[in-house]
Amino acid sequence: MEKTLQDAQDYLEDMARELNDLASMDQMEMYRMLTEEGKALPPLLEDEAREENFVQGCVSNVYIAHSLEAGRIFYRGSSESHVVRGYVAILVAALSGLGVDDVVHGSRPLVQNFAQETNIRATLTPSRANAFGNIYELMVKKALGT
Repeated sequence: MEKTLQDAQDYLEDMARELNDLASMDQMEMYRMLTEEGKALPPLLEDEAREENFVQGCVSNVYIAHSLEAGRIFYRGSSESHVVRGYVAILVAALSGLGVDDVVHGSRPLVQNFAQETNIRATLTPSRANAFGNIYELMVKKALGT
């Protein structure tokens, strides 16, 4: 089955709902969920933690690597910060498997809606909130370069 923008939208809406439900009860529960999401990320290969995969503008070291298979882009990522790694995991899950054109031209409204729905700017420190946007921008840049 090919992954579509609708699949990505459904996933991001589900994650936003879950994060918001947790945050409404206890902000720390939301952070625990993000940490658990991040733990599910497979580790990057040693040679993938290099400059071209480094996300600029993040306080912690964040890397995003990618591969292309049959016109579909697949991402891998890592961060030293447990919370940021959770957001990396969410973006990787949402965007991996999409067509390059979908990532470049169709994913921005989905990601912006997720950020708005989860109120990332208010729930994270400014540096972590900026990291989310910077991670997404590198993912788009990588799709453009394929």
